[in-house]
Parts: sequence; structure tokens; C-alpha cells
Amino acid sequence: MAVQIGQAPLCALTIYLINENYQSEDLILKSKSTLTKFPIRSRSHIGDLYVQSTRSNIPRWASFFEDYVNANQLGKVSSPAAVLLVRAERRMFAITFGQGRHLLDPGCWEERFGLKVALNCIGENQVRSIDIRSFDALSLHTREQASHEAKAEDFGLDIEQDLLRAVTGSPKDPQLGQSVSGMDALTVRARAELENIQNLLSLYHEKFQDTSYRSRFPWVDHIAEVTSVSLRQTLDTNLVSRIQSQSFDRCWLAAPEIIDWGRVSGFRYGFGSRSPELHDVHFPSFLESVDDPSEISRELLNRRRIYCMEGDTQLHAWPVYRCIYCELDLEGNLYHLSGGKWYRVDADFVEAVNASYRQIPKYEAELPEYNDATEGAYNERVAQEHPQTFTLMDQKFVQRGGGSNKIEFCDLLSRSNDLIHVKRYGGSSVLSHLFAQGKVSAELFLMDKDFRSKLNGILPEVHRLNNVNDRPIPDRYRVVFAIVSDRSEDLTLPFFSRLNLRHAVRTLQAYGYRVAIAKISVNETLANLSKYAA
Repeated sequence: MAVQIGQAPLCALTIYLINENYQSEDLILKSKSTLTKFPIRSRSHIGDLYVQSTRSNIPRWASFFEDYVNANQLGKVSSPAAVLLVRAERRMFAITFGQGRHLLDPGCWEERFGLKVALNCIGENQVRSIDIRSFDALSLHTREQASHEAKAEDFGLDIEQDLLRAVTGSPKDPQLGQSVSGMDALTVRARAELENIQNLLSLYHEKFQDTSYRSRFPWVDHIAEVTSVSLRQTLDTNLVSRIQSQSFDRCWLAAPEIIDWGRVSGFRYGFGSRSPELHDVHFPSFLESVDDPSEISRELLNRRRIYCMEGDTQLHAWPVYRCIYCELDLEGNLYHLSGGKWYRVDADFVEAVNASYRQIPKYEAELPEYNDATEGAYNERVAQEHPQTFTLMDQKFVQRGGGSNKIEFCDLLSRSNDLIHVKRYGGSSVLSHLFAQGKVSAELFLMDKDFRSKLNGILPEVHRLNNVNDRPIPDRYRVVFAIVSDRSEDLTLPFFSRLNLRHAVRTLQAYGYRVAIAKISVNETLANLSKYAA
């Protein structure tokens, strides 16, 4: 007689749902010939257990005691690995034990199987922890844990800027386990025995197909990191084809991280005769440094470097692949490459973000073109050449709190109260940092009397506040994000930058500020300047 789920002992299981394209065990397991197979049967065939032969070794930390203790007396350790392959609901599941995950082909499982099951299983007030990745300036990976079970909203999750990667909590139905945690794999503490394992897997498969989680977590499917190896390979193949055909309308290069532009003299793709130092990086100039553009591949893009220079000193070196920002349409989905990772983005969400971006007012005044070595030099020159219009605020810091916590009110302050923040074009993290700066300074100006008091001491007389105790009237001020770009077309921002800009604009407008975005063109001679190594 089969054991009922509720009567079985508690055990910890890690479960993967195998992708339907992986039908044979030869495809699912990386090195099937090296594994020992044990058919698991009761009254019928349950599944097949594959075990990796192990041998015991002296622990690595034994060398720390090498001159004092005989290593053989410290015992031996082994890292067993096993995978149980079970069919249920006409699908294959892999339950891993020990290091068993490493026996699976990395592309064989369904993405976000565990996350979807967990979201459908966990009660509304029974979330214990969440793992998120933020797409703001810092791009942090964090895990937030609660001292007691709570709602997902209680964790401070920002649905505009955070990607939910995993969730842990208690199921509403005890048959589904005492606790569940999900990302790609589903990790459960549940009552299970081999005789009822197929019944339990059927329950989890039902939860995977259930879409009711979208009513409580509608934002979960907005953005998802692509973890499937085969899908990433397909996307990379499309990317390479686009580069080879020089289709760069939605594909470009940019510095992938925040850098000190005051130190940057230019960029190189190498140090040979065909690799001059350039003002900025672009695909056409990169292709000129490649012997045969038709031979461009994912491996070449990862092998070749972009060097950020300060004279003869190398400040940074990044794989070209990490500097690529690209948006691709594939089989009805939109994919975005950012920082060397692919993300699937819901098409409706993309359109909502793009619609918001199109509605942001353009700065009606034309800012002087960029013909300077640094952003600081540009700001200083503009203020000197147009003293009746702009006041220099760059590098005029307001100390807030202790240590090195300093805030710039803006870079240029116009006579008509435009708070202009200037930044050279860059990747998502660079531009997100710009938007965060503008948002933070405007928030402090409105909310913090101490900030206003210190700021008043460095403001020009025409802008000085009569009474720092009184909150300023926000609609008298406009926050302007001005981006230096030598591209001839209209300003195009990476998707995650558009997303963060929407977030910043909404916050600033909620406070009552006016907002605008501006493009600062680059002098043509500077944009085309090439300096060859001596």
C-alpha cells in the first residue's frame, strides 16, 4: 500500500524540472558513462538513481597543521554526488543529493521552476526571505530575511528596480512541505518517501503551471535573468550576427561601470598600430581593430579587451562582451544584454517604460557642446563663458552626516533654477548613478533643513534662500539630466537606464519638481580624435 504524503518522514529535497528538449538521460547527465546506475523500483519503476563514485581525501585545511599533526589523524572527507531521475506528469524531474547538481548539464532544467512553484505555494503572510538583484547604480545582489514570516511587500522590494531571484517561506498546504525555497531549483522540506515521490512531484508540477501568482506578484514576470545555457547561446549567436552585419540601431558599446572621468584620457582596443586611443568606444571603431570582422564570435568578444587609459597608465580593462548593451527580439520576447548578462523582459513592461521615457520633457535650451577633457572642465568652461546663465556648482559639496558622505546639489545651476546634472554617456550603472544623484540632492533640498542651511552657504546670492527653515516650493525648480553623447542620433539609453530614469522622474514629480532630459553633443573634432601609441 502506498504511503500517504502526510504520513511520510520529513526530508530535504532539491528538485529540478527538466526542460522538454532534454528527453534522454544522455543529454541530462554530463558524464553518464562515469556514473553508477541503480534502478529504483517498488511495485513499479519509480526512477533511476545515478551516483558518482567518490573517494575520501584528506581535508584541505589539514595543511594548516602540517608541522604539528599527522594529516592522516584528522580523518578524511568525500563529496558524494547523486541524481534521481523520476517521471511524473509526462515530465522528467531531477532530484539532486550532495553535489548532484554538478552532474546535470547546465542547460537542461526549466528556468524559474522553483520560483514559480514557491510563489504559488507560499501563503500571503508567510514569506521568510527573498533574494533580489537591484538595477540601480550599485546593482546589488542581496538577501533579506525577516525575524518572522511576513508579506513580500514588507521586505522593501522595489518593483521598479528589483529583480526577484528567489523566495523562501511556508506553504499554505502542508502537503507541499513545511518550507519551500525557489529559484531555478525548488528546495523543500517535505514529507516524502520513494513510494509517494511521484505524487509529490505531480503537486509541484501543478503549481508550476499555475499562473495565480501573477495576481499577487504581477511584477515578477517583468524581468528575469536568462539562466538557460542553450538560450544564452542562441542570443549570443544573434548578437554576433548583428555585429557582423553592422546593425547597431539597438546595439552599442559603453563603459560598464562608474569611472573617474577626471582621470580618463581615452580608450583603446589594444596597443598595436591599429589601436589608437579614442575619445569613446563604438562598434565601428572596434571593428577596425579586428583583422576579419566575419570571424567575430562570442569567444573573441570575451577575449578582446577595452582599455580605459590615463595617459600611459591603464585604469581599467574590460572584456568587450561586458561593454555591450543590446536589445534583441526573439520568438515574441525581448532580451536585453547588460553587464555581460542576458535578461528576458516582458514586452508590455518594455512598452510601458518606453512610453514613460518618451513623455519626459526635453530641455528646450541647447547646452554648449562638449569639447573638453573632463566633465569638470566642461562645467567650469560653461559657467565661465555664460556667467549670466549658469553658476558652477560642480565639486561644491555639502557635508551630510559623518565621514566622506558629501552631496553635490548639481553641476550647473541656471538663473531660472534648473538643477543640471552632467554625465558622460555610459552603461546602465553609470547613468543610474546620475539619476540617483539628481534624485537624492532634490530630496534633501526639500526635506532636510540642515542640508539647506549648509547649501545656502555656497549658493550664489541670487539663489540664496531667505529662510532655510521653510521648505522650498518644488515646482520653482527643474531637475535636468544632461548626458554627453557623441552619437549623431537622438539620445538612446540602455533599457535598465530608461527604467531607472522612469523611477527617478516619478519620484521627483511626486515631490512637485519639474524634470527634463538633455543631450550634450560632442565637438566633431574631439569625437573623431585618434591618438596613436608612441
